[in-house]
Amino acid sequence: MNSLVLAGFGQPILELITNLSGKFNVVGIFLDYERRSNFPFFYSELEKKAIPILSFEQLNSTKVDAIVVINFNKIINVDAIKTPLLLNIHMGLLPVYRGNNANAWSILNGDRKVGYTLHQVSNELDGGDIYYKFEYLIKDNETYFEAKNAITEDLKDNFPKILQDVIDGEIKPVSQVDEEFIYASKLVPEDGLLNHWNYTTAEILNKNIVFSRPLGTGLKMRFGNDVIEINKISSIPKYKTANGFAGAVVLKTESGAIWIKTKDTAIALEEIIVNNKIIKPAELFKIGDRL
Repeated sequence: MNSLVLAGFGQPILELITNLSGKFNVVGIFLDYERRSNFPFFYSELEKKAIPILSFEQLNSTKVDAIVVINFNKIINVDAIKTPLLLNIHMGLLPVYRGNNANAWSILNGDRKVGYTLHQVSNELDGGDIYYKFEYLIKDNETYFEAKNAITEDLKDNFPKILQDVIDGEIKPVSQVDEEFIYASKLVPEDGLLNHWNYTTAEILNKNIVFSRPLGTGLKMRFGNDVIEINKISSIPKYKTANGFAGAVVLKTESGAIWIKTKDTAIALEEIIVNNKIIKPAELFKIGDRL
């Protein structure tokens, strides 16, 4: 049985330990930094599983077949690490989307294909050779929640075999040299606030995919001095591209939805949350309102 050290923090580490259980010997965890006071559950789970936390000195003196990195928030000095394989599970599809929240930025750029990449760690952030990619295409009626579930399932069902094949040399790496790329930046909850409606309908729907609960902090809209959370929003079939005043309420439907003019077409706002209660927008807004 091959031996591993895992590097990173939090629930992704705990899930990875479970996925690899019985197939690999996880001899220790190397943390990006200590967060014990805020995350006692993580440390108590490591104690239950009898997996020690390693210092950098212990990491480099422990003989293992590979170090696998996930949810690690520091730049790794590759030259200082002594291991045959230093691998990263990157939540995004390389070679294009590097950095933080890579899957989210893929969606925000209009690409519904997301996933994760297993690659060699190099001194170029997320620029090392690629061993494996899992891809998931988000459907029109889905949010990132469905994609995250698919990623979790692949890490559970397929990743242990992929990792074993990498260690055994059965999977050959593919270089990223000369590939074009984007570095994605970390998102904050304020990025999910619609201060205006002068976006294309597709851009608003993509924001909804990224920020929708339960994984996101919620897509929200500004109305006067209030911030209202959007619970359900959708495109309108056959609505032609046209000029108009973005943010204008152009229709109230029998179902209680309102149609709001966007930069190019219009979008159906079907449900909002007010005072922790889901209501129909037609209860609050009327035709002619400017949102």
